[in-house]
Amino acid sequence: MSVVNQEDKKVTRFMKARAKNLVVAGVSVAALFGVTCAGVLVFKPEAVNNITKSLTAQASNGYALPQATVQTANPDTAFLKSFKKVFSGIAKDSRPALVFIIAEKKVTVQQNEFPFPDDFFFPFMPPQFKGPKGQKDKRQSVETDGGSGFIVDLKSGYIITNNHVIEGADKITVTTYDNRKYKAKVVGTAKNLDISVLKLEDFKPSNELKQVSLANSDEVEVGDWAIALGAPFELPQTLTMGVVSAVQRSSDTLGITGANSFIQTDAAINPGNSGGPLVNLDGQVIGMNTAIYSKNGTSVGIGFAIPSNTIRLVAESIINNGKFKQVYLGVEMYDLNRFGTAAMKDMKVDPNTEGALVIRAVPKSPAAQAGLKPYDIIQSVNGKPVKSSIEIQRQIIFLKPGSEVKLGILREGKNIVLTAKVAELPNKQDINEANADDNSSDSKQERSMASAYGLMLSNKSSGSDKGVLITGVQNGSPAAQAGLKQGDLILKVNKQAVASVKEFEDILKKAKKSGENSPIFLLVARDDGSSLAVILPPNS
Repeated sequence: MSVVNQEDKKVTRFMKARAKNLVVAGVSVAALFGVTCAGVLVFKPEAVNNITKSLTAQASNGYALPQATVQTANPDTAFLKSFKKVFSGIAKDSRPALVFIIAEKKVTVQQNEFPFPDDFFFPFMPPQFKGPKGQKDKRQSVETDGGSGFIVDLKSGYIITNNHVIEGADKITVTTYDNRKYKAKVVGTAKNLDISVLKLEDFKPSNELKQVSLANSDEVEVGDWAIALGAPFELPQTLTMGVVSAVQRSSDTLGITGANSFIQTDAAINPGNSGGPLVNLDGQVIGMNTAIYSKNGTSVGIGFAIPSNTIRLVAESIINNGKFKQVYLGVEMYDLNRFGTAAMKDMKVDPNTEGALVIRAVPKSPAAQAGLKPYDIIQSVNGKPVKSSIEIQRQIIFLKPGSEVKLGILREGKNIVLTAKVAELPNKQDINEANADDNSSDSKQERSMASAYGLMLSNKSSGSDKGVLITGVQNGSPAAQAGLKQGDLILKVNKQAVASVKEFEDILKKAKKSGENSPIFLLVARDDGSSLAVILPPNS
């Protein structure tokens, strides 16, 4: 057996050596053939034609694939062929207005945080510089993000895109349909609406470029064709097709920051499509591709676009004024539909009542000057019913500063109308000063400590004499982030037992007066036992 194994090993080594020689020989022949072919191409190009004819002749001998035949005329096929021209026509008319945007941002990288030793990638990466002991090594790096945009004014070189595509960029480079590159500057931006206007520098229009027009997005209906243009994964001039899946999708229900409502589409939208146009069958822009709903970061057929009417209002304001003049009311609100029946009854409000509950009117704001008070319920704006705070924002955000707004209010069971004159949104310093005034000892408005954490409380504790019942939790609030839920029973606050909402408020007020800004520890009872919840201070 051992002899056989030794012989087998010899044979194996011999075969490996033979195989190695054959591979080397094959490579040598291939290389020689490559050199010979190169010589033929350089010195005898007419030989290439002879080779081609020879190959064609060989291919024509014997079996040949069937030739394409014209099918019998089919009216359905003819219709689809003519229908196809609609989309190819849209591509020809709209793609010349599409641009690819690269935004570059300088960032500082801590070199000593690199997870591998210096020689791990050497010589592909240079050795890192090590500074004095105890000093962090820093180096400048450039981050690049890709996105899309579209030309709305060919003469002036105005481009519209998303704010998140170019936010914080030190350099913006735009590549047009005819593959020319331009530097672009930001004319203005509306961050909370995610809209920016760019202007190309030293721009010279060409016959290959076009501009797109904005349609009336109020006329968009579910089921309309929708064509998305952009550069998904930095693949410029990409077109995808779908339909409008929904209109007026609320930003709060989607978890998207801002006061926008969105057009939903199933046209494929992926990273890089941001800022690109969503067009109709006339090639007019009905929206700007902005966001997707996805668990893996790629399209699952749920994309969202900012409506064209919003784009027009913001862009014209930016171009005319250098910025978007946003107005505000100056009121903090919670949506009634987010609170339970117990909370509504505790406020002596019918559980079927709709609107936004006023928590606080900012001092000196239009809301305060109009007479809005905590526990008022805003139910209409200029006669139009509203169900949520985001609807109220959308009703006023595009008004001009100084415009009067009629607010339908439910106050202590009575319907009244208040008139507020909206003002331009103040800067952060003015808002901070107003808040400082509001927190002063002589402030006439007292804000509920529980509401500051996103809690609605009731003394009714489901038959128990101890504890405070949570009757509502505001989505996204510190209380919600701590995992508190409607129906939880608060037994202790910072280790102190509570039996009423007043005791709960007194404990928090005492902590605030002492200058503490520490987390609040709540002992909470649930059906599955007691647990400790930690609420971080608001704006922490």
